[in-house]
Amino acid sequence: FEVMDLVDVNTPDLMAPVSAKKEKKVSCMFIPDGRVSVSARIERKGFCEGDDISIHADFENTCSRIVVPKAAIVARHTYLANGQTKVLTQKLSSVRGNHIISGTCASWRGKSLRVQKIRPSILGCNILRVEYSLLIYVSVPGSKKVI
Repeated sequence: FEVMDLVDVNTPDLMAPVSAKKEKKVSCMFIPDGRVSVSARIERKGFCEGDDISIHADFENTCSRIVVPKAAIVARHTYLANGQTKVLTQKLSSVRGNHIISGTCASWRGKSLRVQKIRPSILGCNILRVEYSLLIYVSVPGSKKVI
């Protein structure tokens, strides 16, 4: 069976824009190697299946390595039973930009990421929680996600 909970994405809270900035120092073998930064915003918080998320972001790379800007919609399913918690995370869709070489910047002005077929969020349930997040980050090929 399927549990459905209707969420009104037209509420003021979900219609509000969201923005964030993050900067991280990069090092190689404990030697400082510059920094990378991301400043991003989206027009609203709430989206439905089939909607396009328009991403506006600025990326700066002052480290000596090449970085790649990326964005992904991630689902986080939390199951709570018998005092134990199990969390499953799944990438639902993603988009990437062009490589950013050392000492340069890049911008996304309306980079589009489509919300694929998803299960609705379940509100007010004590044993199951489904949350969706948009991650905007840069990665260094051959290493972990940086921001």
